[in-house]
Amino acid sequence: MSVLTVIKAIWKGINLIREIFLNLIFLIIILLIFSGIALFKESQKQDIIPQYGTLVINLEGVIVDNSLYSDELYEIQNKLYGKRVNLSRENSLFDLVQKISQATSDPNINSIVLKLDNFVGADLSSLQYLGKYLNKFKEANKPIYAIGSSFNQSQYYLATYANKIYLTPLGAVNVFGLSANNLYYKTLLDNLKINTHVFRVGTYKSAIEPFIRDNMSEEARSNTSRWLNLMWNNYLNDISAERKKAPTQLVPPTGKMLSELKSANGNMAQYALANGLIDAISDEFDFELEHKIKQKVSIYDYRLKEDAEESNKEPKIAIIFVNGTITNGANSSNVAGSQDIVKQLRDIRNKLQNNNIQAVVLRVNSPGGSVEASEAIRSELETLRRYQIPVVVSMGGMAASGGYWISTASDYIIASPNTITGSIGIFGIVPTFENSLSHIGVYNDGVSTSPLANNSLTQNLSDEMNQFIQLNIDNGYLNFISLVAKARNMTPEQVDHIAQGQVWLGSEGSKNGLVDKLGDFDDAVDMAATLANISNYKIDWQKAEGSWFNALYSDMLAIMPKSTAEVFFEHIPEVKQIKQQVSLWDKFQDSQNRYIYCLNCADVR
Repeated sequence: MSVLTVIKAIWKGINLIREIFLNLIFLIIILLIFSGIALFKESQKQDIIPQYGTLVINLEGVIVDNSLYSDELYEIQNKLYGKRVNLSRENSLFDLVQKISQATSDPNINSIVLKLDNFVGADLSSLQYLGKYLNKFKEANKPIYAIGSSFNQSQYYLATYANKIYLTPLGAVNVFGLSANNLYYKTLLDNLKINTHVFRVGTYKSAIEPFIRDNMSEEARSNTSRWLNLMWNNYLNDISAERKKAPTQLVPPTGKMLSELKSANGNMAQYALANGLIDAISDEFDFELEHKIKQKVSIYDYRLKEDAEESNKEPKIAIIFVNGTITNGANSSNVAGSQDIVKQLRDIRNKLQNNNIQAVVLRVNSPGGSVEASEAIRSELETLRRYQIPVVVSMGGMAASGGYWISTASDYIIASPNTITGSIGIFGIVPTFENSLSHIGVYNDGVSTSPLANNSLTQNLSDEMNQFIQLNIDNGYLNFISLVAKARNMTPEQVDHIAQGQVWLGSEGSKNGLVDKLGDFDDAVDMAATLANISNYKIDWQKAEGSWFNALYSDMLAIMPKSTAEVFFEHIPEVKQIKQQVSLWDKFQDSQNRYIYCLNCADVR
């Protein structure tokens, strides 16, 4: 057999593999297109569901500021796979509030029932905001009832806004306190022989501690204990005010609680009733008989009325979301992509004559991220303000580190008392794998024209490169405190005193000058209208534009059924934390390895 024959045979084989691969890709694309068409047609089939009676707030999953997925998408999921509990469901805080607000004035809705067994949770700021609208519903002389088989702390917080709380006979109210824990990997990284190079400024900048320690530093412990205890006291005061009972009665010290539970023979429902946590013990059937509940409509089936066609002559306030880790690129679940956010801001600026947007509310709910991405957003906000468009920041559950960096480019900052903010500090982290590779007999060697040019993850950093990165990090910190000083009319020394990576709650931030006022989203919108000198305005909820293919792919992933094991594991706190921390390596793509991120303050439960 000649060499030419062998080459031709190899070439034919390569062509065959190529054709098979391309055909598979083509089939996948065709499948996606037809699936998309089928999903679209399915979404057009709207069941006629009565819009009257009792509004049942039967939340599943979590509450977020801005969900990528609509209720229609989850409806399609139910039609395709049958109705099932979805603990991963994302519920938009502002959609929920709008529905409760509409129900308040809707004569067809006579009461609300809170059924929260499948509600995973939300940050305290979001719960407070939702509670505000539940109180408005009650003020309209419409009752609210809550019934559950077991209340976690988020569920119980919302339940306290009810006129009466019911618990099933074998139920429990699990209100014990808050915790903030982290996993630490130093020994693991040592065992894997990964050399972790860390550069930081800020005594309390604890975001990198999981990679360089096996436990929490005393500085981080002191800082976290301070704001966590303050947040817990705020929680207790809120439920105490709604239940009209002392915090120590609702949540007594652990010793007293165990003694009282022992007296109740371990019956958690009787204990909850005796301590005033609930008002009655009842099963669901008797509960509905008592309140003569006949017609019910789920919060997911209750439809918002469409607004009249908008006129461009009406002034508008644009709402832009910064939700999740700030990175370069596009928005995705729990990721605030600077590319999309900058485009939204730029479009507002470039179309001022047509869109009649008079002010912007930047809703920030982020632990920070890349310096590069954060600065891109901050810079565009500054440019927008040069066009006399006021910018008001509404801080949600968290606006820390990079979340605070972008907030400096605003005319006014409003935070919830329980907003986690501050964390003004900066770090860099570069892992190298020379020891791991040498352990298996792989080495790196070569030549370079300077110590700074010889930079690779497969070899140790040179002394010169260590100095280079640290100087860059030091400069980044100076830039950070200078931005804050200019924005807050403080000296850099004053900012440094409350910076160094320290985390503060919004109530503390209002005292140390980091925020202008304590309030909620509504207060931020009112302030934006005041600064723009407008009234009778419309809210323009900005949505990032994405490619149809990415949207279809994301939607299909969202509606795919999950195994029991997957659902179980993804809600174990430690598993979620590992996924979050590992994903940081993928999300952190700053060209200069500079990050402004608050990791410890991101996992409160």
